[in-house]
Amino acid sequence: MFKKILNVLSVVFLIIVVIIVIFSLTTRIMGNTPSLFGYYMFRVSSDSMEPTLMVGDVILSKAVDADEIKKDDIITYQSKDGSMYGREVTHRVVLEPEEKNGTYHYQTQGDASGAPLDKPITYEQVRGKYIRKLTLIGKIFGFISKP
Repeated sequence: MFKKILNVLSVVFLIIVVIIVIFSLTTRIMGNTPSLFGYYMFRVSSDSMEPTLMVGDVILSKAVDADEIKKDDIITYQSKDGSMYGREVTHRVVLEPEEKNGTYHYQTQGDASGAPLDKPITYEQVRGKYIRKLTLIGKIFGFISKP
């Protein structure tokens, strides 16, 4: 009896993971950021946050209010800078946020040694605040994307 229940739960869990992966891939293919109830999944595509976040990691971020972002938080934002214009960047807030004329401004930087400071961003660019790595989903994405 216990084995049957465990098998059913395993199948249900696998189905949920597959649905999440398909939803994420479909949303990405359509050019949008996967979101579910204010939570976003992002895949790390550069080494700018190593060793905290590695290339290929899938992270979960949550949409938060501007005043909930503090120094040392990791956030994902949409860049308006040069070659990264329009792309999502995940970096750490390195100074206390400033509020100017009712708009919050953040100074970010990657964790990698020698990473330069980013141009300051505003709250309107912020997609979410880092919650955690999604190790299992990251492994599934890695397996799917290997030739």
